[in-house]
Amino acid sequence: MLKGIDISHHQRNIDLSKIETDFVICKATEGNGYTDECCDKFYQQAKKLGKKLGIYHFARPDLGNTAIAEADWFLKETKGYHNEAILVLDWEAKALNYPISWAKEWMDRVYEKTGIKPILYISESPANSKDWSSVANADYGIWVAKYSSKAPNLKHWKFYCMWQYTSKGSLQGYSGNLDLDYFYGDNIAWDKYASKSGDNISTQPEPVKKTNEEIANEIINDKDNVKWGTTDTNPTRKQRLESAGYDYNAVQSIVNQKLKVNKATTSAIYHIVKKGEILSKIASRYGTTANKIASLNSSIKDINKIYAGQKIRIK
Repeated sequence: MLKGIDISHHQRNIDLSKIETDFVICKATEGNGYTDECCDKFYQQAKKLGKKLGIYHFARPDLGNTAIAEADWFLKETKGYHNEAILVLDWEAKALNYPISWAKEWMDRVYEKTGIKPILYISESPANSKDWSSVANADYGIWVAKYSSKAPNLKHWKFYCMWQYTSKGSLQGYSGNLDLDYFYGDNIAWDKYASKSGDNISTQPEPVKKTNEEIANEIINDKDNVKWGTTDTNPTRKQRLESAGYDYNAVQSIVNQKLKVNKATTSAIYHIVKKGEILSKIASRYGTTANKIASLNSSIKDINKIYAGQKIRIK
């Protein structure tokens, strides 16, 4: 599984070199005549950084444009990106009031001209409330938006290749909100979607799964909670585990047992501070707060000052 972002001129000040992400999808065009001013800047920086790439077109049938005209505009403006970026039709806002046949005609046109099958971006609700079988049966993939801890469930597609799970995500290195996404495959699968060789992708790439025990150990050993997060991160640990196909309750139970914080335990729990650890991160791992830990330890005068080798009571 790959983790990424989708961006446009609304994030014009973002520096991709400061952000930890596997892929970047940039807004390229809208309607028939608009090209996002930041697209090429973002695209070239992401490419230089070795990120996987994608570009999308924001459909505007409400302006009276034909699908062919908008597809041709998209193809003209993105010619230099083909065969290395996933191509996307963004179907939202006013476009949702227009026929599905318009969207399919756009996708057919792009496929006809490039030999690359674009994918559809759409929210879960309109993807299920209308009959998208003509698009799904034509083997066009779907990137689904659903802002929830519960994974999407689609009616017309057997699987989704991407999930946009929040529009208010945060990543270290950028102060604003970000759209955050999961891609259910590896780098090879991404390249297949982005190239002519990806025409017949018909099964969802399955990530190599680890045991619950292995994941629990990863959580415990990750002192900064970077990979799997906590209850307070966005996305939460529950969201991250479930989107990766793991049972949150099963994994967290193992974590709790290993950290000896299961509710049945009533004896005091201690922790030896390791180099680089901070109290808030330690507290998060044990399901408590820095202030509560400080209240149990007279040696902690300032919650921002602890030292390696220090033995502190957690509960």
